[in-house]
Amino acid sequence: MSIPQTTAPWFDQRFRSVTATHSLYCFPFAGGSATYYAAWEKYFTGRIELVPVQLPGRGARMAEQPVSDLAGLADDLAEVIAGEPTETVLFGHSMGAILAFEVARRLKTAGRPVRHLFVTGRPAPPIVRPREPVSDLPRAEFIEMLRDYGAADNAVFEHDDLLDLLMPMLRADFSMIERYRMAPGPQLSCPVTAWCGDSDPGVPPSAMAPWGEQTSGAFALSVLPGGHFFLTEHHARIVREAHAALRGV
Repeated sequence: MSIPQTTAPWFDQRFRSVTATHSLYCFPFAGGSATYYAAWEKYFTGRIELVPVQLPGRGARMAEQPVSDLAGLADDLAEVIAGEPTETVLFGHSMGAILAFEVARRLKTAGRPVRHLFVTGRPAPPIVRPREPVSDLPRAEFIEMLRDYGAADNAVFEHDDLLDLLMPMLRADFSMIERYRMAPGPQLSCPVTAWCGDSDPGVPPSAMAPWGEQTSGAFALSVLPGGHFFLTEHHARIVREAHAALRGV
């Protein structure tokens, strides 16, 4: 039985369940939206529900101003999630991994610690990425960077009108991550599970391993075949492993 849609804009509510005891909030990569995670729904059974997070400036929130302040965004999301009745589990890929981490820190401070943090494709928070600013590159260079990044289908780059529509959100996302610097704060106590692709040049296993330093809880790192978006090919395996990790919670 599904929960009816609410007016809260932050979550894709389509996959919620009245029987859920745990909610897995999935945070998007730079330029991504909640829609990316919709294909995961078929792997969710039992008491864990899928809750894709929708950020301003995309999808149903396209008319809203994109956000380029990660700290403020994490504040808002932590406040909303803290009011939810289920236990909190967080997942994030790339930019989403850092956003999930910062939300987890705030929830711990608020007395609502998350049960598990899952991160993919992003070096540990103290490591600065990207190494050089890219958000203010000239249009042609910025588009070439997006092609290399690999988040969008090549067909998107053939439609200037669509790119014009998406450009403010894309630049805001990259501005948000390039300006991020981890501030002093509490160490997490929840388990952290991480994955990366074996051919992702920007996120080698050596850059993922320090995620274990961000928690006093258990840490596990797996390396899977693929580049930065290895997640697309291996999402079924990752969801299964996440469910297995949560069975002990």
